[in-house]
Amino acid sequence: MTDVKVRAAGGSRCGSCAEALYLTAQVPLPRSSRTRTVGLCPQCDAGRPETQGLLAYFAEHPQVRPEDLHRVSELVGRWLEALTERADRDSSLAADVEAWWAGRAG
Repeated sequence: MTDVKVRAAGGSRCGSCAEALYLTAQVPLPRSSRTRTVGLCPQCDAGRPETQGLLAYFAEHPQVRPEDLHRVSELVGRWLEALTERADRDSSLAADVEAWWAGRAG
């Protein structure tokens, strides 16, 4: 997982529910030079086990406290790992379809 950029959302809103986001991450798309931006939404991500600790932290603290850097770093790592796993699953169908079409043209 290289070149991932995580930032405070800075007033950004969720595209699904319009809730204020806690964080945004630019995640590289597998087998592509493009990235996608995803947000950590307290409403939409509430049911995901990999975001529970991170959501709880930001519900209590508006920003990361210096003494919590290690803990928050681990929580962000879990969130990003789940994002990249999901991106791999989502993009594999697109890659399969592209390969199928390429095979038909030959």
